[in-house]
Amino acid sequence: MKSQCIIAVALVFASGSSIAGWDAKVVPKTPEVVGEHYVLIYHPDADRGTKMIGEAVEKLAKAGHVAALQTLTLHDLVQDETFQKEIFEQLDKNAPNTLDAAKHSAGNMHNPKMTALHADFARAVMGTPTVTEFTKALAAQGMKITRPSFEKLELQKKDQDTKFRCFLWLSVEPVTSASEGETKKP
Repeated sequence: MKSQCIIAVALVFASGSSIAGWDAKVVPKTPEVVGEHYVLIYHPDADRGTKMIGEAVEKLAKAGHVAALQTLTLHDLVQDETFQKEIFEQLDKNAPNTLDAAKHSAGNMHNPKMTALHADFARAVMGTPTVTEFTKALAAQGMKITRPSFEKLELQKKDQDTKFRCFLWLSVEPVTSASEGETKKP
């Protein structure tokens, strides 16, 4: 929850810049935040996109800020047709019964069939080709995705089309060396 509070603060923080099509925001210092923390925010504009994540992370690294990157904010990515397809494919493969039950429910965020889908949805997000590419781009700079976080997960149905809706974040941190217990310097 603490990280989501930090993210909320980051989203209302007005200053920021675009790095390779991703908005980079510095989380302002508050009593809960020690030092600078960066958030990269995905936008679906034509000149931006998921494929630019490597360049965005590299630019943060060159500026000496990659170790302060804490979050990828992917709210708009959830609505991307390709990402939707990837999530559904992962769920069809790994949790078909839970997905089917959720599809046949009302689909609202409080429905027990939707809440039963939460853990599988998190695993599905992490298993998508898109997030796999994010993982590779981050690893090249000594960073890793630790977990997905989401809020207000719903299934919206219109005609024959069913789509997930939610707020989605990926928590990021520096890779640590298991043998030494030290943070890898990017």
